[in-house]
Amino acid sequence: MNQLDFSLHHLPVEHFGTANDFLASSNCIERDTLMIACSDQGVAPDHVSFAKPGRFFVIQHLASSIRPANDRDEKSAIADIEFAFSQHRIKHVIICGHTGCGVIRNWIRCPDTPGVSGIRACFEKSMLKSVDQAYPGHSDEDRINALIGEHTLFQLQHLCSHAFIRHKLEAGKLSLHAWVVNDNTARVSAYDPTRGCFTFI
Repeated sequence: MNQLDFSLHHLPVEHFGTANDFLASSNCIERDTLMIACSDQGVAPDHVSFAKPGRFFVIQHLASSIRPANDRDEKSAIADIEFAFSQHRIKHVIICGHTGCGVIRNWIRCPDTPGVSGIRACFEKSMLKSVDQAYPGHSDEDRINALIGEHTLFQLQHLCSHAFIRHKLEAGKLSLHAWVVNDNTARVSAYDPTRGCFTFI
């Protein structure tokens, strides 16, 4: 995936984990990882990982979307996220996007899709304008890929706006991960905050 624009996000490097966190503990059977994936992903999202079955608590929501702390409503995934943290010792959170995301493509093509207007409004405000300004020369497909990568990072930023997440990060008890799955190859790219891009795991 192409280089992304560092200036669009405020995510401290020290809050990120790496794929080695899972490789080094591949035999772990504790449910210690929360994956927030897109409801448009057909297969179980945690199947792309090398972790043992049952390690991941998976939440699927439109385009893996998370409302920021100051913007809650009944359609928000944050209640499910809070439940996961209340029931399990979550040490890792993965926001998982995917290259074939029909939700994001539909939001771009059909701005007035019934039933998702509030979520899409959040998407449009935080994403479309920022990405179009940051990547003015991109082709249609490159723009889509940039949108999917940036959207994944924006959701991580929204997650970090919630106090219970921020406190765990500040205490060093939680690591963040941003992944994008290629739907054609099932290969996973993880965000490298030191380089500002997604690279294959």
